[in-house]
Amino acid sequence: MTGSLAGDHPALGRGGVWTWGPIRWRFTGYREELDDLVSNVVVVPFVGDRCVLVRVRGDGVTFPGGTLEPGEHWVSTAARELREEAGATLRGIHPIGLFECRATRRYRQHLPFPDHRRVAAWADVVIDGVPSSPAGAEDIAEVLLVTPGEAARMLVERGRPEFAELGLLAAAERTRLADEDWFRDVRLQLETLYLAADDPYLQSGKSGGAASWEMARRFTAGAIHRDGTFLDVGCANGLLMESMVEWTRADRGFRLEPHGLDISPALVGLARRRLPVWADRIWAGNGWDWVPPRRFDFVHTLPELVPDHLRGRWLRRLVGEFLEPGGRLILRFGDPYPADPDRRTLGDLLAEAGLRPGGELVRERPAAPAVRWPGWRRPDVPRPAGGAPGTAARSDRGRLRGARGPASGRTGRPPHRLCAARRCPPGAHPRECCRAASST
Repeated sequence: MTGSLAGDHPALGRGGVWTWGPIRWRFTGYREELDDLVSNVVVVPFVGDRCVLVRVRGDGVTFPGGTLEPGEHWVSTAARELREEAGATLRGIHPIGLFECRATRRYRQHLPFPDHRRVAAWADVVIDGVPSSPAGAEDIAEVLLVTPGEAARMLVERGRPEFAELGLLAAAERTRLADEDWFRDVRLQLETLYLAADDPYLQSGKSGGAASWEMARRFTAGAIHRDGTFLDVGCANGLLMESMVEWTRADRGFRLEPHGLDISPALVGLARRRLPVWADRIWAGNGWDWVPPRRFDFVHTLPELVPDHLRGRWLRRLVGEFLEPGGRLILRFGDPYPADPDRRTLGDLLAEAGLRPGGELVRERPAAPAVRWPGWRRPDVPRPAGGAPGTAARSDRGRLRGARGPASGRTGRPPHRLCAARRCPPGAHPRECCRAASST
């Protein structure tokens, strides 16, 4: 949180008393070490540049939020309350402050009392459903999408100036989130939501069980064209490492030596317990600045693991410092859902980063947007920009060009109408379309 709280947001700065407790409160900066004392969360959700308000029947407008259930982390509470009160799916959440509170009456036995904290956060969400309003929860009459200014006016009219200022503060903080806070929040969200599940697929970020996992991930083996080492950056519980070894052997006839990296030490601990034979190959670290102890033949990751403005430098670093000569960088990214306010495709993200992939695998899915895996090949021998086809020379504009993709032996056109790798897994077609993007 930046700026002068008292000067820019006087209602938040002076604190006050909520009469329903009564609860005396003051607003301070967020500190992760106080999470054990958190009892509630209030979220300022954003869909694009507009924020979400909910109208509670018989009460008025407010931001979504609620009370932690026993054993629940506030991030999980935020995700649950967004679904229950706004019909929204959480994409990313960022704490901006704490309401430090003292109550005169205990609300629930499992909550801290009398002193407790309420996390205030902003979040990017997708409204892809309707409020579920379970028994005992708020009765939501309407979900509103308004500008932060309109939300502030409506909350002031309701007599909640501190929430009006919270919405304006959240809108301002969205534009000035520091990189170190961005990475902290990503780690916090991933380890909280993944570790809350016992299902190994959910612990790796995929719902739907084994069938859904294979539908969306197995065709990645098509990018593997020989034996080698494989690093999964953002490995979570290590399930993709484990699966790639099996799939590549069964579908491609190649042997992989798996390695993993994750920003969350807690998830790394889980991966090491699941895969003890590979424990010494699974590291905790931020892929943005982590120094690899060796190079790898294949590196797999997701482009959203770093902020937008760092993506180009990061991907070029992965190619230049993580890959063996002739190695391949493989990215995974799903096409946007219809309700997603961010309409950027993977091609858009890479173009913004000044990069062009050398090839692409596409997994079409019957009930969800396609998943895409573009790839780059690190040159065997560095060449200057404008070098021979098949190299990954860096142009003076910083993009990788002329890269031979994971599917192509020549530049200019795909070698095969259906399967650019010429070797699809059994049963892959017709739903799996391994398209090769020509390099220029």
